[in-house]
Amino acid sequence: MFLFILITFQTSIAQTFYTGADLSYANSILDKGGEYRNDAGDIIDPYQYVAQRGAKMIRLRLWHTPENILDACDNPITASNLHDVLLAAQRIHDNGMSLNLSLHYGDYFNDPAKQLRPNAWMGLTSQVLLDSIYQYTYKILEKLYEQNTTPYIVSIGNETTNGFIDETTPTNGFSWPEDADKFNAGLEAVDDFNTDYAQNILKAVHFTESAAYWVTGEFLNHGVTNFDVIGISYYPYFSPETSLDDVGHLFQDLIDEYNKKVILFETGFIWTHENSDSYSNFIANNGNKLDYPTSPQGQKDFLLDLSQVISDHGGMGVLYWESGWISSEMCDKWGQGSSYENACFFNFNEQNTSLPSFDFFRFEDTLSIADIHTPVQINVSPNPFNSNVAISYELEKPGTVTLIIYNQIGKPVINFSRYQLKGNREIIWNAYEFPEGVYYFRLNMSNKVVTGKLLKVNKALVD
Repeated sequence: MFLFILITFQTSIAQTFYTGADLSYANSILDKGGEYRNDAGDIIDPYQYVAQRGAKMIRLRLWHTPENILDACDNPITASNLHDVLLAAQRIHDNGMSLNLSLHYGDYFNDPAKQLRPNAWMGLTSQVLLDSIYQYTYKILEKLYEQNTTPYIVSIGNETTNGFIDETTPTNGFSWPEDADKFNAGLEAVDDFNTDYAQNILKAVHFTESAAYWVTGEFLNHGVTNFDVIGISYYPYFSPETSLDDVGHLFQDLIDEYNKKVILFETGFIWTHENSDSYSNFIANNGNKLDYPTSPQGQKDFLLDLSQVISDHGGMGVLYWESGWISSEMCDKWGQGSSYENACFFNFNEQNTSLPSFDFFRFEDTLSIADIHTPVQINVSPNPFNSNVAISYELEKPGTVTLIIYNQIGKPVINFSRYQLKGNREIIWNAYEFPEGVYYFRLNMSNKVVTGKLLKVNKALVD
């Protein structure tokens, strides 16, 4: 054991590359008998498993009052209502991942073709509607804050490329300045919440890949400027002529032109053309520009290459839409089972065992050790931990060893540095005074670099 002194760290802050997924249906699937298994065939908890496999961020959608919609089994829909989201957010937090919350401002799915406002807001005057948007946004954040699950990112709308909080469907385009006022009401609510509760939630808007560049320009030209993040949806099936290079150039252009963070909120890639139930799958192929086979390995390779391209062009991360939407007794509006089991991360031909695509969650780790030419064995124990965590390793020759620990937004909080002799060595971090949550470490020794994730939890969870 060594005693290390905290020193000032003045080099540039590391940029965490977020990998993760949407798990909005996970609770409903579990409630309706769905079972998830690891690659050994053991039943697993999906939240815990994706965290163990390296996911850093989980996206959830929130619908205003989905109970106004009947599912295909003639029951009111409860998935993605506030109760469901609060439960999922708690499970995300307990497993050390960041929350990315998508506010649809509708009772059910909103997307480029429809942006229907919730039934409760139909017929409201303009000013009352703006006040409702503000109050609703603010109160949702308060509910999450009360259970210690404040989001890292909040998206004001979902795929709003052609309108926002309309009274009719399909949407028929933006109406300025009315739509600008709606967006700004939601953005202002997040700002005021951040001020009132000393939080730092990032504010996002969300567009499809094909419209993102020009729609961002429209927003800025019409006074919607107060956002931090541009979220992108890119599905090869819906953008069949878009290559990975095109996606990379889009990210670079958005960053260079608009000076915003850019992250891929949604993507999807099918690994099979088969079905596991009678509910037809809505993604039939992977477009015309990609050469990856329709297979489990093809899905994994696509995600790794997509992550590489987005990382190379300054993107913030890659999230996969509905990685856990396996077939179960769950009903949505259009069917029972899953219309996405051919693109999720579990193999229905093998009792929903996990697919190789889970490896994509550790994309950042692969980047970090790319310069290692010989295997490096390290041990982190315990992890999760409550107060102290030990990082053990073998030093092949004497030299300076540096351990930097970052919080979940990429800010360094600790820098250990010491000259050590050859042999088995250990660094112990006493994190007693640090808050619970996810931390990342970067260990530099003899021109070798290893990175990993640490999870600090309360003592009851460790016991």
